[in-house]
Amino acid sequence: MRQVFSSPRLENVEAVAQLMREAGIEVRISNGRSYKGNRRGAFSYTDAEAPKPAVWVVQSEDQVKAREILRAAGLIDSTRPSDSFTTPTFRFEPQTQVRTSAQKRMFRIKMTLIGGIVLVAGMALVRGINTKPAPALALPPFDGTIGATLPPIARAVFAKEIAAIKMPMLCLAVDGKDASTELIGQLSTPAKPIVPASHCVRVADEERGSYHQHTGREAAFVEVHAFRPSAPDVGQIEFSAYHHRMWASYKTLEVRRIQDTWQVVRVIKHVAT
Repeated sequence: MRQVFSSPRLENVEAVAQLMREAGIEVRISNGRSYKGNRRGAFSYTDAEAPKPAVWVVQSEDQVKAREILRAAGLIDSTRPSDSFTTPTFRFEPQTQVRTSAQKRMFRIKMTLIGGIVLVAGMALVRGINTKPAPALALPPFDGTIGATLPPIARAVFAKEIAAIKMPMLCLAVDGKDASTELIGQLSTPAKPIVPASHCVRVADEERGSYHQHTGREAAFVEVHAFRPSAPDVGQIEFSAYHHRMWASYKTLEVRRIQDTWQVVRVIKHVAT
């Protein structure tokens, strides 16, 4: 004999045995009803060591047919022949379905969260691409009072004026202070190095002239100051370039913001020595 099916519940075993008998297969049940004909007590998962009721095929030639019947009934997963039977058991489909549903629900939650993160990141990226920095505008009063020079105005004036200055080095200042590192980096070139004004020595004597204190090279002090706005996008500013008392240039310039960019539009006054 060969065991082909077992279950903790006697009702399942008897149902399989009846299925086999209807197919003409002789079977026996082990650990079934007691000698008095009563059913076994209710199954308890704490009684894991108790013998389980089982179905046994009596004739060896019926074993293949029995496997086919069990496979067709969904009680085993494979009918591949082997040297010995593995004990078939019921597949608990409801538990599998519950577990699969939970996994699907968690997957949907994760995908929703990921989708939300991607959406927020995408919106932030698009907003960053489409949002231009607000153009710098002058602040009131607009009555000729001197105000702080806006960085884009200083950059526009220097970019226009320093190209004409024939001096080995330039020493930049804005409103009497060193120009920013960012501004110097934007304007400096290997052919015309630019340094902060504090790195240079101002000399009025035309025999020596101003120079860079670390290298001794001739240098010109270049400065913008005295910005007087007449409107948020219009104003006047003073520009000077000084090497010594006989080499100096002073200009009053009109600046205007045109298409979000500050530009020098005209020279109002120019004095040179």
